[in-house]
Amino acid sequence: MFKISEASKKVDLPIATIRYYAELNMIPSLKRNIENQRIFDDESITWLEGIKFFRELGMPIAEIKEYIELSQKHGKAALIKRHKLLIKQEQKAQENVIQAQNNLDELKRRITLENEIIKGHKQDSLNPARRFNQ
Repeated sequence: MFKISEASKKVDLPIATIRYYAELNMIPSLKRNIENQRIFDDESITWLEGIKFFRELGMPIAEIKEYIELSQKHGKAALIKRHKLLIKQEQKAQENVIQAQNNLDELKRRITLENEIIKGHKQDSLNPARRFNQ
């Protein structure tokens, strides 16, 4: 069993964030001790790691809550709904990869241009706006 400060270190989330998730009932296995302090077991830590993963993907809290609720249900209908949520996140992640690649390509183009200016092969623009967006 872990105190909230220990859980925070274990999953690398701020205590305030963990409290927020707890208040939203997003940690189904969360319990309280006799002093009404939150106590986290391995299952609670697993829930937090899952929440953190989905948040890093950019998944909205409402969808994470839905996924958690569906994860506690049995049957094909719940499985299909969970699957659809994951497919939706996969599509968003793929879009993010494409955007990141486009950003990387543009950054490389700008670095190449700066190298050409440094070597004297191209002239630097005296216009600050153009310099920013060459």
